[in-house]
Amino acid sequence: MMNLFDMPLCSQFVSAVLSLFFLYKKNTLFVKLITLFLVVTFFVELSGAYYRSIKKPNSFLIYQYYSLFEFIIIFFIYQNLIKDAKLFIASKIIFIVFIATWILIYFDKSFYNYAIIIGSFNVGVSVFLYLRELLLSNEIINYKKLLPFWVSVGFLVFYLASIPFFSFINYMRNRDLFPVLFSLIVLMNLIISFGLVWSSKEMKY
Repeated sequence: MMNLFDMPLCSQFVSAVLSLFFLYKKNTLFVKLITLFLVVTFFVELSGAYYRSIKKPNSFLIYQYYSLFEFIIIFFIYQNLIKDAKLFIASKIIFIVFIATWILIYFDKSFYNYAIIIGSFNVGVSVFLYLRELLLSNEIINYKKLLPFWVSVGFLVFYLASIPFFSFINYMRNRDLFPVLFSLIVLMNLIISFGLVWSSKEMKY
């Protein structure tokens, strides 16, 4: 029977496969970036699941470099989505802080959680900037058909909600709250997967 540890991986697999089909239909920059993000995420989590299954020490280095990839690619996704460069300045500043914090992980692994928090906060800022711009544009009429909208909602659900989790992870005595994080991963991938299916008829972003 599938347990809660398997569900996030399965949801990531589904969203990665759907994105590859979507890429075949619409080879745009946004679709390329989100497909790369979803496929790499799946393989990273698959590697993590493998290490857990053979009871090897936690593959911290893999997740350290994945976090860099993760927030860099999301940064570029929204840099290309948000048309008003002035609005994106705030995100650029936070992104620089994230990079500086990530470098500090080499000296102290405890900075990893801070990097994740800063990166997640920057995702939230970027999403809100994109949604604000969408709200003021003509595209708002057909927002339900826009894949970037559904991806943004998925990101908002996971990254903003995960900030409290990573803020208090050092104070957790056990893994009782990890199912919350797993549930957020599943929910994010369900929203993105729905967007990939629902927006399949939209011609461009």
